[in-house]
Amino acid sequence: MKYLIVIALLINLNQCISFYAKEGVEKCFSDEVPSQTIVVIYHELMSEGVAKNEKRDIPKMIKDGITLNVYGPDGNIVKTAKTIEGKNKMSFTAKTMGRYKFCVIKSKQFWSVNEYKYSIKIQQGVDHNLQDAANKTHVESIKDRISALKNRTDDFISLQQLNREQEDKLTTQSIDISRRVTQTTILQIVVLLASGVYQIWSLKKFFKQRFLM
Repeated sequence: MKYLIVIALLINLNQCISFYAKEGVEKCFSDEVPSQTIVVIYHELMSEGVAKNEKRDIPKMIKDGITLNVYGPDGNIVKTAKTIEGKNKMSFTAKTMGRYKFCVIKSKQFWSVNEYKYSIKIQQGVDHNLQDAANKTHVESIKDRISALKNRTDDFISLQQLNREQEDKLTTQSIDISRRVTQTTILQIVVLLASGVYQIWSLKKFFKQRFLM
C-alpha cells in the first residue's frame, strides 16, 4: 500500500531541502504560487546513496527512477519528471493562482525497502532567463522559417524568370520561323506565277508559229 505524507512547509522553498525518499512512500511539499509565474525546480539524487547501505550501486537499484510530480490547485498533474541520478532541472509556468504540491515517489521493490537521499529546491519567478531563452528560441525559429520561405520565394521567382526567358526565346523562334515560312511561300507563289506566265507565253508563241506555217 502506498502511503502519502504531505508537508505544508513554513520555510521558504527557495532553500534547498534534503531528505530520504522511502520506497512506496510519497512525500509532498506545498506552496502558494501566483498565476503566470515561472517556477523552477532543481531536484537531485544525492551521491550519498541509500540510507541502509551507503556502498550499494544506486543506478542499478533505481532503474525506473524517482518520480517528481507537480500538482496544480485542481489536483491535476501539471508537470512530471524522473530523477535517475545526478542533478536535474525542470520548470513550468503556473497558469492559475493557488497552492501547488510537489510530490516525490519511488516505486517499491518486491524484495526490500530502501531509502534514497534526495534534494529539492523550488524557486518562483527567478529564472526569467529561461523564458527569455524560450522566447529567443521561438524568435530564432520564426526567423529560420522566414528565411526558408524567402529562399523558396526567391527560387520560385527565379524559376518564373527562367520560364519567361524561355517563353520569350520560343516566341522569338516562332516569329522567325513564321517569317521564313511566309517568305518561302511568297517566293513559291512568285515562281509559280512566273512559270505560269512563261508557259502561257510559250503556248501563244507555239500556236502563232504553227498558224503562220
